[in-house]
Amino acid sequence: MRINRLHIVLLFVLLLIATGCYAVYKHVSSTTIDLDNSILDRDMLDSIRSQEENERFEDAIEEVEEDFYMLVIGLDHSDSHSGMNTDTLLLAHVIPQSNSIKLLSIPRDLRVTNLRGTDAKVNSMFASGYQYAVREARDHPELLSGKKVKLGQFTFAEEYISSGMVTTRETIERYFNIDIDYTFLVSFETLTSLVDAVDGIEIDVERRMEYDAPSENMYIRLYPGLQVLDGEQALQYARFRKDNRGEAYHSNDFERGLRQQQVITALVHKLTSWNSLPKTFEIVDIVTSNLKTDMAPGTMLSMVKALYGKINTDHIYSLPFPGQWQSPFVVVDDESLEELMEQLISMDPPDLAS
Repeated sequence: MRINRLHIVLLFVLLLIATGCYAVYKHVSSTTIDLDNSILDRDMLDSIRSQEENERFEDAIEEVEEDFYMLVIGLDHSDSHSGMNTDTLLLAHVIPQSNSIKLLSIPRDLRVTNLRGTDAKVNSMFASGYQYAVREARDHPELLSGKKVKLGQFTFAEEYISSGMVTTRETIERYFNIDIDYTFLVSFETLTSLVDAVDGIEIDVERRMEYDAPSENMYIRLYPGLQVLDGEQALQYARFRKDNRGEAYHSNDFERGLRQQQVITALVHKLTSWNSLPKTFEIVDIVTSNLKTDMAPGTMLSMVKALYGKINTDHIYSLPFPGQWQSPFVVVDDESLEELMEQLISMDPPDLAS
C-alpha cells in the first residue's frame, strides 16, 4: 500500500492567526514558488486536451471574479518512496460571498491523458513534468536558474518542482475544464506535525483498521469510536486502504478521500479555535517548511484577513467523486462528470442528498 499523505487546502487561511504581523509575512514569503520558472514542452501539453474535452463543458462555466479554485498536490517523497508520484490531489472551490468551500478529492488512479497522448493515472503527472525538466536540464544546463526549493528534508531545483506542479495543474484544468487560480505543493511531514502541534484531533473512526507494512515501518491499529488521534494515528487513518484480514475488509480510494476530508474538517475546527500565539508561530513554521505555492504573500495575508473567522466546518462541503474502478484506472462517464461539475462550480451549497 502506498502511503497517502493528507494535505490541507486552507493551511494559510486557518493557521496565520497573527494576521498582518511582519514575522508571519516573512514566513509566508518563504513558501512562494515561481511557476513561470518551469521547463515544459508546450506542444505536448497542448495535446493533452482532446476535442471531446474541449466541448464537454464549453458553456458550463461562467467567470466569477470573486470566487476561485485552488489545487493542493500532496507529494509522497519519504525515505521508502523515492519516486515523485502524488498521493493526494485535492481541488477546492472557495466562495467568499457565502464564506463556503467545496472540496473534491481526486482519485490518484483517475484516467487522464499524459504528455505522450496516452492513458495515464493522474498521480503520475507531477512525475512526468518533473522528469521532463530533469532531462531537458541535463542537455541544456542553462535552463536552470540556480534557485532551490526546500521541502522537508529535501532540496530541489525550482525548475523541477515548478514543472511538476504546472503539468499537474494543467492536466486537471483540462480534465475539469476550469481555471485553477492557486496551486499548493505540500510534503508528507505536514500532517503528523500539525496534528501533534494542536494536541490531536477528534475523529469518529467508523470501523476497525488493521494493516502492517514492515518495509514502510507502518503498523495501523485503529478501532471504532469517537477518539482523539495523535499525528501518527491521523496519518494512519488517512492512509488506510488495505487490511490484514483480506479483501473483504479493504477500503477504496473514494472512501479514503472522504476520510481525508474528515481529517481536514477536524483539523480546521481545532485550528480555528486555537488562540495561543506561541503555538501559532510553531504551526506557521511547520507549514512554511513543507509548503510551496504560487499565491503571492500579500494575496495570502489579504485572504486571511477577509476570511478568518467567517468559515466554519458547517460551510465546508465534501463532494463525493462518482468514478468507477475499471482496472487499472478510475473512470468517469460524461453524465456523472457533468453532474459533479455542476455541483463544484455552482455558487450555491451542493445538494448532496440527490
